[in-house]
Amino acid sequence: MAQKPCPWKKLTPAQMDLMERLAAAGGSLPYNKLEYRDLVAFEELRKLGFTDMRPKGRTKLEAALTEKGETLRAEGYRTEQIVVRVTGPQIDLLRHLTDSPIDDSVGQPLNALPGVMLDVCRRMSLRGWVEWYQGWDGSRWARLAPAGREVLEAIDALDEAITQMAEARRRGRLQ
Repeated sequence: MAQKPCPWKKLTPAQMDLMERLAAAGGSLPYNKLEYRDLVAFEELRKLGFTDMRPKGRTKLEAALTEKGETLRAEGYRTEQIVVRVTGPQIDLLRHLTDSPIDDSVGQPLNALPGVMLDVCRRMSLRGWVEWYQGWDGSRWARLAPAGREVLEAIDALDEAITQMAEARRRGRLQ
């Protein structure tokens, strides 16, 4: 089980959605009109140099795509930069929400998530890796989004490769 932060080199669904909205609006949107999910994605993209904030008039700010962001969008969002680091608690949550190997997983009810996982789950939903929905009894449930399943599959493959390398080293010492 990987507990070190795993580098992730693909934009999250929330980041791609924001970049598409910025491009559709001519490259910028009023900063004060962004929702919380957009602000989180904007700040992550700004740290990477794909978006920036610029003044509009004397008192307003706008979120804008940079040249680097426009190039990234034109290239189909392929980058070699580390976009986010998936932490141990995030990996634990992704595994906790996996109750089925198929895509129509039901996930977990909100009250079944330990307290620490609630905040992690909220953050993962802002990235678009976890989605919330109403259960049949009106309770709130969390399940993996397709992008979250992709992240988990990549982490599991990495864990498997690390385990195989460690096993090969151990066998080499024993023989």
